[in-house]
Amino acid sequence: MKIVIEYVLLENFLINIIVLKTIELFLKEKGRLFFLSALLGAGVTLVCPILRLSTFGSFLLQFGFAIFYICISFKFSTFKKFAYLYLAYFVSAFLYGGACYFFEGLFSQSSIIIVLLVIVAVFVVLNILFKRRQRKKNLEGFCFDVRIEVRGKEYDFKAFLDSGNFLSDPITGKPVCLINFKAFSTLFDEIQLEDVLRKNEKLKKLKFAHFINFNTLNSNDKILVFQADCLKIGQKSFERPTLGLSLKNFNKAFGTDIILHNEFSES
Repeated sequence: MKIVIEYVLLENFLINIIVLKTIELFLKEKGRLFFLSALLGAGVTLVCPILRLSTFGSFLLQFGFAIFYICISFKFSTFKKFAYLYLAYFVSAFLYGGACYFFEGLFSQSSIIIVLLVIVAVFVVLNILFKRRQRKKNLEGFCFDVRIEVRGKEYDFKAFLDSGNFLSDPITGKPVCLINFKAFSTLFDEIQLEDVLRKNEKLKKLKFAHFINFNTLNSNDKILVFQADCLKIGQKSFERPTLGLSLKNFNKAFGTDIILHNEFSES
């Protein structure tokens, strides 16, 4: 019986910790005293069968003690904020409970190992999804719709404003906005990658085309820079902007085909 009690305490302690961490993840609220709160929660779960309460009685006890857990684990100054925390507690608990019920039914057995593995796996997945969502949200705050005019035609792109992009053309002193080959091909479909790498005659079709040094932490390359007719960001227009063709896959990192120069942050 002693071993069973220890397992029950350990299981509920870990579950409570993960539930509280999930609330922190859901509401972006910094928690405190999670270990104390989780330990008290595990103790209440252990005591419930001893008190021989009805199902409804146990349910009410858990509801009541949930208020206590929230008060210990999170700071709040309004009832509305408390209500959000309280609701998040039960949403998290039901989420993990439902996942455990599903997988226990799937494997046709009830095991503390399965319960803990499922709960940890669900938390890891939630954590990854929330971090990706937050990263996407952060990036979107620096993303803009831009329009580039070349040879009388206009093309629309998504651009990322990179505060770390200080690249400038040493000849003109103009800031350089980077574009990937996908965007470049849209602007100049007759110029292939091989033409750029071989620096052949087709590059003469570009305005003021030349190569400049492009230094990064991992490499020291030369990139092709040239001028477009106009670049528009919202209501603002920039005549003869300098664009630089980067063969790096920055689309994967920023989700755009163009990286604006730091100077455009003042626009």
